[in-house]
Amino acid sequence: MLKSRYTFLQMTRIVWAVGWSDFTLKYRGSILGYLWSLLAPLAKFLVIYYVFKPLVGGEIAQYPLYLFLGIIMWEHFTVTTTHCMTALKEKQAFFLKIPFPRMLIMLIVGWTNMIIFLTHFLIFVVFVLAMGGSPWMPWLYLPILLLQMTLFALGVGMLLASYCLKYRDIQHLWGILSQVLFWLTPITYVYRLDAPISTQWGRFLELLHHPTLHTTFDLFVQFQPLSILIYDMRRVTLYAATQAFPSLPHILGVTAVLVALFALAARVYHYRSQYFIEEY
Repeated sequence: MLKSRYTFLQMTRIVWAVGWSDFTLKYRGSILGYLWSLLAPLAKFLVIYYVFKPLVGGEIAQYPLYLFLGIIMWEHFTVTTTHCMTALKEKQAFFLKIPFPRMLIMLIVGWTNMIIFLTHFLIFVVFVLAMGGSPWMPWLYLPILLLQMTLFALGVGMLLASYCLKYRDIQHLWGILSQVLFWLTPITYVYRLDAPISTQWGRFLELLHHPTLHTTFDLFVQFQPLSILIYDMRRVTLYAATQAFPSLPHILGVTAVLVALFALAARVYHYRSQYFIEEY
């Protein structure tokens, strides 16, 4: 019934307008304003760069840009997933008083945080140009990468949001798990795929026969979506001249997996949303 009252165009306009409104209102009244969204990744970058540059800086070309890009992509993922949960509480009045497709809240979260990421990415581009780099043709792949990032962040965020009202500990647990996940994502250290994922998958199946703690962590770092997304973004924007461009099967395969995750999360969220009012 709710779906019939909102056309796709109307929903798009709502997401666009409310997303921009949330972005502009988020920092209204603060002295630094938008700069607050940049201070967290910048502080993390400075500390990690100081600690890790002597250890791995010599192994990684353009390590400052390598690290900064990884951090802003990580911040986008964690802020989006957390915001999916907090948005249910922030928009409680809408849930209680206005009938509307509950998915709009998640799409607004995705758009608002994509605006923030794009401003961070613009700073990254300025750094690339300042250090003598220049945009390459592979940068045309960026819209697909941004779509993949959004599908993954919203997919995980919707799964968390689906149960965060019923189980209030989920938000605290996610805060702890995300700290662990940070170090299991190749943000500060070397990561590369020496062969296509389809070939690496055979190695994954072989190691599963004799799993150890080390191989388990290694496989997780190799194959988790964040690792692949950050790796693809780096080789498109930083290493396009020296590393292979993502192949069409790779692009289609990664996108298909993330679309499937998003669709599953959307179904779970849609089903659970009918209970949100009771759980407030």
